[in-house]
Amino acid sequence: MSAVPNVNQLPDYLKLNHAFQQIRNNVRTTPLLKSDVLSELIRGEVLIKAESLQITGAFKFRGAFYRLLNLTESQKKQGVTAYSSGNFAAGLSAAGQLLDIPVRLVMPHDAPKSKVNNARRYGAEIILCQCNKPSREEAASAMARQIAKDHDAVLLHPFDDHEIIIGQASVALELQEQLAMSGKSCDHILCPVGGGSLVAGSSLVFGSNTQVWAVEVDGYQGMGISLENGRRSRAKGHILCDCDALLALEPGIANLDIVLQTGVRGITVNPQKSHDAIRLGFQEMNLVLEPSGAVAIAAIMDNPALFENKTVVAIGSGGNVDPDKYAAILEAV
Repeated sequence: MSAVPNVNQLPDYLKLNHAFQQIRNNVRTTPLLKSDVLSELIRGEVLIKAESLQITGAFKFRGAFYRLLNLTESQKKQGVTAYSSGNFAAGLSAAGQLLDIPVRLVMPHDAPKSKVNNARRYGAEIILCQCNKPSREEAASAMARQIAKDHDAVLLHPFDDHEIIIGQASVALELQEQLAMSGKSCDHILCPVGGGSLVAGSSLVFGSNTQVWAVEVDGYQGMGISLENGRRSRAKGHILCDCDALLALEPGIANLDIVLQTGVRGITVNPQKSHDAIRLGFQEMNLVLEPSGAVAIAAIMDNPALFENKTVVAIGSGGNVDPDKYAAILEAV
């Protein structure tokens, strides 16, 4: 398996691998777990890349750490400001603590308490954004932009950033190593998508023999619509949804530029299907997933014929869920 060609200034394999080597001693190698239930369902093999076990409970720590590591010395002293619905906030906070870089974060007022507390415990300053218009992400982004200006801080975007995409590609590079060690190839990789940094990074690593999928929830499939249209397009976002990490209405510009070149395909699931995937993860693998982190598994459960007789990897991208919410999902029939 090899990276896609360096087209239109896409990062090449050597750059991606160099970035991985820079951060690998500071990130957690997450396990690749076989699901016998899903494997039987597709009459193939399904493996779960458990990024919910990453530092701060999501893959976002990888890109955040790489981004901060490569700031200039003067930028590190300035500190950084960003907005996030939760998982990037925690990843950036933890990275800032490790690298002694001040972090200031704007989070939606309705972000899960577990995610707000996760970011706070690493020492970041948290500002809650009370506005939801034109969307919760866009309101928080505008607030972060103003705060960064007021404090002369470096403004970071949680997903629409080439360096963050390169850092997130380490998930796929680590996966590639794990597959090689077990003598396996991979026909399909499914990535949960909010803004698209994970799917963009993953598609840079795996070549044409592996189909990379962008998995979104109904009503928020901005990446899927953009792939169909061949240009950045906006989802409606009118459906209430507890997949709080996947509520971006349109993909990042940098992310879309990559996936249009790398042959990524889009697939959507009903957000309620993520609850079935959460229960499967817990019952079969003792794996804690949040609704957003379980949608790749849900896509397999909902579309088994697409993956029949194939080797499939679903990335369980995060596990930061409020305990009461998680218990209610597990108890539901």
